[in-house]
Amino acid sequence: MSSPAPDPVWRLDGILLELLSELSEGLGLTVERVQAGAYLVTLPGQARAATYVWLIAGEQAVAVEAFVMHVVPGGCDDPAALHRYLLRRNLGLRTVHLSLDDVGDVFLVGSLPHEAVTAAGIDRVLGELASLLEDTTATLLGLAYGDRLAGDPALRAKATVDGAGRRPAGTAAGSPQRDARR
Repeated sequence: MSSPAPDPVWRLDGILLELLSELSEGLGLTVERVQAGAYLVTLPGQARAATYVWLIAGEQAVAVEAFVMHVVPGGCDDPAALHRYLLRRNLGLRTVHLSLDDVGDVFLVGSLPHEAVTAAGIDRVLGELASLLEDTTATLLGLAYGDRLAGDPALRAKATVDGAGRRPAGTAAGSPQRDARR
């Protein structure tokens, strides 16, 4: 009698642990294993001091998610212009895409199929995400808040504070497994 195939999440957990350890040393990233198959990577940047990126192993893919900014209720000058920009910007993206959660906050989301979970694949998705954040943060903040950010440091802090709460959007407190089994 043959033994059952290993759970893909457990198998990917070992692969992710090894790959992220290697990449963190080479690129100076901070990596935290939150639980089996769930990793929080901290990307340094210029437009933002740091961005938390979730990598969550699922049965068919590794989900990738990063918080971009809060859209403070009643604070967005022209939500339609912001939404048009997000849609236009998504046209040229491959692995990650700009999205809105149910309260209107902006996130980057994507996934890597199992066969793309390699050092090059993870480096590519983290690079695309970091580049996109550097290229779009100022534009997104400008579209959402106009000139008010320059005169209101508290609004800027509120808009860019890590709204993911150190967990993916839409998850119950303490559970990093949003869409982990897709």
